[in-house]
Amino acid sequence: MPVALPRREDLDAILFDAGGTLIELDYAFIAARAAERGRRFELDALRRAEGQARLAVDRHAQRGNGGLTSDGDRRPSYFGTLLDAAGLAASERDAVVRELEAEHARENLWRRVAPGAIAALAALRARDLRLAVVSNADGRVEAMLRGMGLTEHLELVVDSHYEGIEKPDPEIFLRAADRLGVRVERACYVGDIHAIDVLGARRAGLAPVLIDAVGIYTGLDCPTIRHLDELVAGVGGAPTPPLR
Repeated sequence: MPVALPRREDLDAILFDAGGTLIELDYAFIAARAAERGRRFELDALRRAEGQARLAVDRHAQRGNGGLTSDGDRRPSYFGTLLDAAGLAASERDAVVRELEAEHARENLWRRVAPGAIAALAALRARDLRLAVVSNADGRVEAMLRGMGLTEHLELVVDSHYEGIEKPDPEIFLRAADRLGVRVERACYVGDIHAIDVLGARRAGLAPVLIDAVGIYTGLDCPTIRHLDELVAGVGGAPTPPLR
């Protein structure tokens, strides 16, 4: 049975992951690099393939495996797993991964607004909810979110690069709640990787919500949504009337 989303009356704030939640990979750039090698991918196929990369990160995080202890460590494997799942030949994969890594170093590859993100943030803000981002990032995420028009709806962006800690460490969630001035039991966190986002938020005392756009997870003990508009509909609550 699906687990219900938190109710509006139980919440003061919603915190979000950035990559995979409010912003997504530049699938068109990845497709173009593969096309240079004669392999054509539909963008939705790459989106589905990324689901396998998320599961791989989840497995590593749950096992504490292979020294993949930070987002930066995981990324080459992440891109490689995505390309494997999409069906790119192994003989071409490593070269494309190097190109993706170089582009990511130049300009973060998670650089497209996720479908419905701005509308969802605006709707939640209209319900008088406090909104923030907590991201495992490299110091660039706030500027990226600002350039996409997302920070207009956010009070706070917490970037692990500046905090010196990464999810799933509960401390990074606690810092965000403290800076917002909200109690953790009155906040929820929305992210896309179970072992990092759901378990980390839960350890900090926040209610976790998993966004799983391609349906890769089954049987989880947390609320799961496919799209951000489901979060808006599920949380519910009447919009705050405008000031006159």
